[in-house]
Amino acid sequence: MDESSRYWTEFWEQSTCSGKNRGPMQPVFWDRMAGRYKENTPAERAERRQKMVLDLIEATGLDFMGAEVLDIGAGTGSLSIPLARRGANVTAIDFSAEMLKRLEDRAAREGVSLARTLLVSWDEIDLDAEGFRERFDLVIASMTPAVRCPGTFNLMLEAAKGVCYYSGWVNREWDPAYYELHRLLFDDEFRGRSYGFPFPVLDLYLKGYRPAIRIVQEVWRAEESVGDMVDMVSGFFSVAKDIDEAMKGRMEEYFRARAKDGKYHSKTVATTGMMVWDMRESDGGL
Repeated sequence: MDESSRYWTEFWEQSTCSGKNRGPMQPVFWDRMAGRYKENTPAERAERRQKMVLDLIEATGLDFMGAEVLDIGAGTGSLSIPLARRGANVTAIDFSAEMLKRLEDRAAREGVSLARTLLVSWDEIDLDAEGFRERFDLVIASMTPAVRCPGTFNLMLEAAKGVCYYSGWVNREWDPAYYELHRLLFDDEFRGRSYGFPFPVLDLYLKGYRPAIRIVQEVWRAEESVGDMVDMVSGFFSVAKDIDEAMKGRMEEYFRARAKDGKYHSKTVATTGMMVWDMRESDGGL
């Protein structure tokens, strides 16, 4: 590793790799979230996002029919199932048992066959034992905390023999409740870290890759139950703070006071980046 890459890797580690095994870095957080995905993601938004992703990947010339695909942090199958429907042999990985169960149930319901589902945390994967090293024509990491550090990103690269697709946060303006509750509970500003996308971009540049990049901004609106909002807010706060039952009680009071017919209307401004590149095409780096 050259000096520039070493300095960048160290900065990346320091900036994003704290909070392991807390909040959204725990399977239990996503087990609770699994039931919300389809319910709270408008079909139009999901279809628009799916088309953008698949169009970007297809622009590399990759033929999905018969392609070996690895979907890291596959969730409930927003990309695994469309790719399998197009003839890809998809291996879907997630560390949330409930997410994988919903993916498998959806695949069965829609008559789609997946090559394999694997319940494992990506940072604990053994590429050689699983036969994953340089195996896949396409490796995907889409908006997943599974690939957020240099180590997990490098595992992604090492699993690919062809194309990689990655997407992550450029910026996130959280619903105002996050900022107000953080001040109320901790007398401190909420600084939710949702800016991970630039780290792998520059890492690839230093390695000699020139990914095709697209930046998208959307407004996400949802109707959430009071209990779901308490779970989400306490989960994200717990990355840096210890949350007790009394705090959850104050959160519940906050959302009940602002809910209409038992539902809280949330708003998030999401700026995300997506990129695609071919592992066979490097100019050698700096």
